[in-house]
Amino acid sequence: MTSPAPARRDRPQLTAVTGEAALDGRWASDHWDAGRLGIPARRGRGTARFDGISQPWLRGPVKRWSRFRLATGCAFATIDAGALALTRFSRFLAGRLPQAGDAGAITRPVLEDYMSWLLSQGYSAGTRALSLSMIRVFFEACHRHGWLPGLAAGATIYVEELPFHHDEVARFIPEFVMAQLESGEALAKIPHTTTRNLVVVIMETGLRGGDACNLPFNPVLADSSGWPSLRFEAVKVRAEQLIPLSAKASAAITAQQDYVRQRWPGGSPWLFPGIAGNDDGSRPYSHSNFTKQLTHWQRVIGLHDETGQPVTVTAHQFRHTLGTRLINSGVPQHVVQKLPGHASPHMTSHSAREDPRRHHPGGVRPLPGPAGEHLRRAGRL
Repeated sequence: MTSPAPARRDRPQLTAVTGEAALDGRWASDHWDAGRLGIPARRGRGTARFDGISQPWLRGPVKRWSRFRLATGCAFATIDAGALALTRFSRFLAGRLPQAGDAGAITRPVLEDYMSWLLSQGYSAGTRALSLSMIRVFFEACHRHGWLPGLAAGATIYVEELPFHHDEVARFIPEFVMAQLESGEALAKIPHTTTRNLVVVIMETGLRGGDACNLPFNPVLADSSGWPSLRFEAVKVRAEQLIPLSAKASAAITAQQDYVRQRWPGGSPWLFPGIAGNDDGSRPYSHSNFTKQLTHWQRVIGLHDETGQPVTVTAHQFRHTLGTRLINSGVPQHVVQKLPGHASPHMTSHSAREDPRRHHPGGVRPLPGPAGEHLRRAGRL
């Protein structure tokens, strides 16, 4: 969840910066802290660094662009991602064009060279797409507001040049592997109650790990018929959403609430408080710690594929698996998009490709009868 920073007398005013307007105070710093700037940010996502951009003529405009984006509603984590992308571009310029003294050095051929450089560095399609998208949006803003004088009109990245990483094969988890992960015997081997209940909730709902870790203590609502639904903040799309809960997910949430009441008699604002160093229950479970626990658990249970080879899955793959199961069950794609909070139909089509093996043991099964009723109810929310 996000929460506003406490009021400060010297808090910088957040206003859009255009033209040659100067950045002052904390905005001029190369290290932004969301709390000190008075900007809401999720725990662990409240910093952005610009000191890795070695060219002063590039660093200043990047900070102006970042401040402008905050003023127009971008999340602070997006600002951090933009700063990282431009830091990557700065590193490329320092290596390939160390003599570049201003924006005039950036031409269309230079950008084409940058695309090749990203590929040669071994970055994934997703990282390359994000890097080029940020460059594209930044240069468009610079052309519009004059933040990079001398930038060639043809210095741009076109949409069709972005790596379409969402067209890769959907990363669902085969049912042979899911059967191991969902078994009561395997779940019982997760040593921490909070981690165990969190795993069940993510499996059953397809929530992003960060959204799940930041659920409030009581996130459940009942519809007119009494069916429980999970209310959560989908940070990526900046919207509050509802997911009808399965009996298994509902039971895990109830069990977790009972555990929190017992472990923290004074109460906690979080359904999944942090496990260690959190005596007052004031901090939510760290997503990075959850990722480590999830990986360790898979080694403990000896997770393997049909050939007996060890495999490892990520929490995000549970989203893809849920999407594919929904499609296999005949749930319309627009409902699948709404359910886990996908940003676009393109994202949903990537997650929810029907598996041609779904009628075989290793495929992705549909969700028949009562087991899938809570998901089909999503179309009526």
